Amino acid sequence: MTPILRKPPAGVGPVAPPLQHHLFFAVLPDAAAAHAAADLAQSLIARHDLQAQVRAQRLHATLLSLGWEAALSERHLAWARAAAARVRAPSFQLRFDRVLSFARAPRAKRPCVLCGPADGHAGFLRLYEALHAQLWSEVPGLQGVPQAPRITPHMTLCYSRQAVPEQAVPPLAWTVDRFVLLHNVRGSSGPYEVLGEWHLDS
Repeated sequence: MTPILRKPPAGVGPVAPPLQHHLFFAVLPDAAAAHAAADLAQSLIARHDLQAQVRAQRLHATLLSLGWEAALSERHLAWARAAAARVRAPSFQLRFDRVLSFARAPRAKRPCVLCGPADGHAGFLRLYEALHAQLWSEVPGLQGVPQAPRITPHMTLCYSRQAVPEQAVPPLAWTVDRFVLLHNVRGSSGPYEVLGEWHLDS
């Protein structure tokens, strides 16, 4: 049977394609930190009776999101890789020691995250600022690089409609010696696709 192509109603334009692809820079936990974070998430789910699922293979700390697109753009990807290759930053220790739930719109699932003290994030923020500067330096016609927005370094453990009260947890730390460019497809539950990896100075 041949499908029938119907014209949209008068005054209604074509539907924009859904934004399915997300590119973002992140740092990944080492094996020991990932295992500890997954164990902590399972403990929180049991203790607070959360309707949530831990996806250990997707644990990360986001440095900078490049937004969602309908399709991967080779130009966008080349811009991101070129900027990352110019970043010069030292390796550092990243440390988290408390959990809480970020606020979200009513009925939306809330991320339960690991975060921590300001002195545990200094190296992360230096890397974030260096990456931000390199990305913006390639924008044509821009007079100077805008100041990097303030961020809260964190690692999302799970999503739940129930909020987890802020609380201290045993410190989780690892040495970050590289950062990556990740590709996520909306609705995917598997590992992110790694599209680039850059080592930090030792």
